[in-house]
Amino acid sequence: MLTEEDYAKVAKEALIQYPIMCEKLVYIGKSDNVTFRVHTNDDNQKFLIKIHISTSSNKSKDNIESELIWLEALAGDTDLTVPAPVRNLKGDLVTDISTDHSNNKFIVTIHHWVNGEVLYREPTSSETANLALLMAALHKHSMQWNAPDGFNRPVYNSDHLFSSLNQLKQLVNLKIIPSEAFVHVEESAHKIANLIQSFERSQSNWGIIHSDLHESNYVFYEDIPRPIDFSNCGYGFYLFDMAETFLHLSFENRKIFIASYSKVNQLQENYYELLEAFFIWSIIRNFAFHSLNPNEQQSLAESFPSVIQDYFIKYLNGENFLLN
Repeated sequence: MLTEEDYAKVAKEALIQYPIMCEKLVYIGKSDNVTFRVHTNDDNQKFLIKIHISTSSNKSKDNIESELIWLEALAGDTDLTVPAPVRNLKGDLVTDISTDHSNNKFIVTIHHWVNGEVLYREPTSSETANLALLMAALHKHSMQWNAPDGFNRPVYNSDHLFSSLNQLKQLVNLKIIPSEAFVHVEESAHKIANLIQSFERSQSNWGIIHSDLHESNYVFYEDIPRPIDFSNCGYGFYLFDMAETFLHLSFENRKIFIASYSKVNQLQENYYELLEAFFIWSIIRNFAFHSLNPNEQQSLAESFPSVIQDYFIKYLNGENFLLN
């Protein structure tokens, strides 16, 4: 098992291949990636280095490169502050690293550091309005941008929905959540899938989305939100992107978000029905993700009954729940 010091050696080996003079490396953390902040002799110029260690099929080299292609386009085409990638001395977005101290091969990427503060709380009404404008700007770019050949990112469709459902069902098999409650989840998933399949995709409702814009994946700088993690970006409905963010907003802030977003991008007539369906889908996705961690399974089981009552049963009964 590699240590923090081992990963630091990988980072330093990678930095040789970039036009960056590193003064200091600061370890940030480890998840799907091991991350360091790169300090230079200019306090205003910092970088984020990622050592990609996930073995997920969504983390292949071409998949990672595609994420950076969109980030590079966003940085070049918009006024948004995003973690724009840095190309290495060969002009590549992704760098392969092999080191003497390890038999492992690593994929490394470097991004411009995005200054700002994580909220660690519910955003205020004005912050929520600005967050909606950020999402609207991302969607506006997506509507107008043509991905290059070979662009490879996840697709958030009914297959993805059922993949999450099957993952979550493992908690039933482990007798962590009751099968009689899970029936409501299965029925909801099938209802959502039918809606997805009848929902005609168009340039105005489907494209590249962030898909994970919550309080850990954006920072605020002088009251302006900046997205900082695009690792789950992929093809999906713009309303699904919004529903994911709604998981982390109060009823009132959801209303503010819709009003602010609508000033930039017009919502379709049946947007509310779709938002509620995609909100349920987002719950399934998030529960499935956290179910992979044995340390979180018990807390999921404890929250499951109220989530079924407050959301799934209401959704199946046609009761509105998203804004009240």
